[in-house]
Amino acid sequence: MAGLYIHIPFCRDACNYCDFHFSISLVQLEPMLEAIEKEIKAEKNFLEGEELDTIYLGGGTPSVMETEQVERIFKAIRKYFIVKEHAEITLEANPDDLNPVYLSSLRQTGINRLSIGIQSFHDGDLEFMKRGHDSRQSKACLEYARKAGFDNLNLDLIYGLPVLNNEKWMENLEIALKYRPTHLAAYHLTYEQGTVLDYRRRKGKIVPLDENRSLDHYNILCERMEKHGYQHYEISNFALPGFISKHNSAYWKGEKYLGIGPSAHSFNGNTRRWNISGNASYMKRIMEGNRVHEEEMPDNNSRFHDYLMTSLRTMWGVDIEHIRREWGEDYYRHILKHSAPYTKSGKISSVGGKLILTREGMFISDHIIRELFL
Repeated sequence: MAGLYIHIPFCRDACNYCDFHFSISLVQLEPMLEAIEKEIKAEKNFLEGEELDTIYLGGGTPSVMETEQVERIFKAIRKYFIVKEHAEITLEANPDDLNPVYLSSLRQTGINRLSIGIQSFHDGDLEFMKRGHDSRQSKACLEYARKAGFDNLNLDLIYGLPVLNNEKWMENLEIALKYRPTHLAAYHLTYEQGTVLDYRRRKGKIVPLDENRSLDHYNILCERMEKHGYQHYEISNFALPGFISKHNSAYWKGEKYLGIGPSAHSFNGNTRRWNISGNASYMKRIMEGNRVHEEEMPDNNSRFHDYLMTSLRTMWGVDIEHIRREWGEDYYRHILKHSAPYTKSGKISSVGGKLILTREGMFISDHIIRELFL
């Protein structure tokens, strides 16, 4: 299994919480697409001839593109890669971009999965995050998407906002579930360095939600999703049976993927790569035929840490016999010793030779994973 990720580094506006790489000026969109096409050609052998099971257009906000621009990208992809007949092809989108005409034409490009950044169905929350849409647009775009034939829909929601109480969070979930998305991703608000919200937090203008209320939000999320028949297959991700994200699961399972565009990452089973972030530098180097990435061959410890970070986030968990086979007895004994306190406290369950985070463990997953590092 192999995946292709295309990073479209443009947004119409900057959200208060976002630290992803993007520009709010669309002037360079056309030359960026030309550079992306050239990188696709240059990296055609990175996946060693494997067919593509997934394609993911992320960002940024890929829905700022016209459908003709989306088709240009797919034309370049199909020229240099073999795309499987039933490949999962996802485009990230914002509600304010999704009108009926645009969605209908998008459906003709081969995109069969939309990931929509709803974030909230409450206007106050959206204003706090400086989103470019309102609750009316949130609801309308979901109706439009269904009518356009998009049956595979992911919705993104954010919880843990200081302005979000339990009742409003539950209402967000109930509205989302009314549209019966096949997939839902819910993330706790984080105050990333350099963002507007982090600046306000440091100045004392925002007081982050306390941990107990954050845990309330997480428990509400898990309970409501389970009640409605969704699998909690990764810390932040829930899916109806048969609709687990193939693309994101490939990351967590250590499958091969190629990342194209500024700041994109790649892995071919042996080598990890990461592209430079600056749009101008990326385009200049590509157009001059120069390399835009750094790369490394992970050592034993790095590979072990990568395995823990990705596997322990999922319902499949960490396979301790795999650790013994891949890394040897020292690593095997280490994982047994350091996971034991969390197994005893009920934050990790041991099932069939797998170490799997419980709901309580998922809420403090970053801490647990660090403790299991060698």
